[in-house]
Amino acid sequence: MRRLIFLGAAVCLALLGGCGGREQVSSTLAERQVRVEWLGNQCFRITSSIGTTILTNPFASGTGGRTFPSNLRPDIVLISQENSEANNIDALANSPTVFRGSVGMGVNNSSGIRIRGVATFQDPNRELVTGMNIVYVWSMDGVRFCFLGSLANPLTPLQASEIGAVDVLFVPVGGSLSPSARESVISQLRPRVVIPMGRAPGWTTGMVRRADGSSVMLSRSALPLQLTTILLAP
Repeated sequence: MRRLIFLGAAVCLALLGGCGGREQVSSTLAERQVRVEWLGNQCFRITSSIGTTILTNPFASGTGGRTFPSNLRPDIVLISQENSEANNIDALANSPTVFRGSVGMGVNNSSGIRIRGVATFQDPNRELVTGMNIVYVWSMDGVRFCFLGSLANPLTPLQASEIGAVDVLFVPVGGSLSPSARESVISQLRPRVVIPMGRAPGWTTGMVRRADGSSVMLSRSALPLQLTTILLAP
């Protein structure tokens, strides 16, 4: 495996490929790294330096032609919308804390992590439960993450204010969020790292870096100074 070198920032992100082992890095960085692993569709496993695990939008096997991984035991599950592409908690091998719908809105705490859920809607003029999507924000090891789920429109000023500062932004690919709306959201939140939630071969936002595998290690001290997109392998 190799590292991604961010020239302007003089920093590096240690990449993990698929199921490979952890790259050897300095003890200072290793103590405070977060692992982000793409499991397919909008499902990511984010693991803190002490092993606390958040899983986003577990999907039903067959969705997007993918098989959902077996024996997953997350501490926390974040579900942004209620459909088979995002709420397959029955496939998990444990009983984690699950945030979804009205339970996911507002500020919650679990496993020592403070999580904020901000409601967005398919039609911003009709706030219907059937069109609701929850955007989640949380911090791990000093890195602030934002998971947009199936966001369909640019954020309102109030929504952007509730989300606040963002270091790493998970952005939907395709779906209802148009490329122009996507760029608007990125401009609103001004993340340092963007991770597309799907295949994005033509992605041009920021400085684009392609990972060798399905996961990447991030740390606060190694975040790039300029907007950087990391494309994870399927």
